[in-house]
Amino acid sequence: MGHELSKKSEWANRRTPRAIGIILIACICGWFIMELEILGVRVLAPHFGSAVYVVTGSVIGVFLLSLSSGYMIGGWLSRKAKSKRTLGLNLITSGIYLGAMPFFIDPVCNGIFNMGLDEKWGSLLAALVLFGIPTLLLGTVSPTMVRWLTTQASDSGFSAGLVLAFSTLASFLGCIVTAFYLVLLSVRWTIYASGFVLVALGGTILLQTSAQNKRRRSSEGKGKTKRQMLENQLVPESEKV
Repeated sequence: MGHELSKKSEWANRRTPRAIGIILIACICGWFIMELEILGVRVLAPHFGSAVYVVTGSVIGVFLLSLSSGYMIGGWLSRKAKSKRTLGLNLITSGIYLGAMPFFIDPVCNGIFNMGLDEKWGSLLAALVLFGIPTLLLGTVSPTMVRWLTTQASDSGFSAGLVLAFSTLASFLGCIVTAFYLVLLSVRWTIYASGFVLVALGGTILLQTSAQNKRRRSSEGKGKTKRQMLENQLVPESEKV
């Protein structure tokens, strides 16, 4: 009985830092999703105005569409063996996209405006081009975090609730901080900083995954060596060459 309790305690001690890291990743991405949505209104306003159809129809609509696609793709990717590597690459890609975004905001918006579309459809197309890809990629995070956090089927509901609760709370904080402070400082540098953090986070995940793979290969190699040594010891002297 004491041995079983000791094993459970050891397992819990190992699992807690991992769970905190998983929830932290979900929170960071939740923050940036809402931050980007708030900034999206500020980015489109000089070109298409800030009417209700720009804010609600175009920006919010594109984010909902992109997130729903990201959730579906993320759920599918979470079942793959290389989900960690894929997640790291998704974060790096979204970070690079955000870092480059300030350079093509004006060309994209001006080009769409010159196409002759009205403000409703023009703002919708601009929002889709500018924010669709990074939002979709960030949307793949939550399903993957739920999958990583779940260790048995009975925990799946709790894991999903935990990830959604903390990521939504982070989105709320990102909304308040961005709307009240960051948009008043610099939209351009806020986007740059967000891209840098996402690239750093994705790179950290890739490095950690690479280190884990190396340790696993090393452990497997040692296991094979031990088995071979044991097999050699069991072979009779008369059968050895």
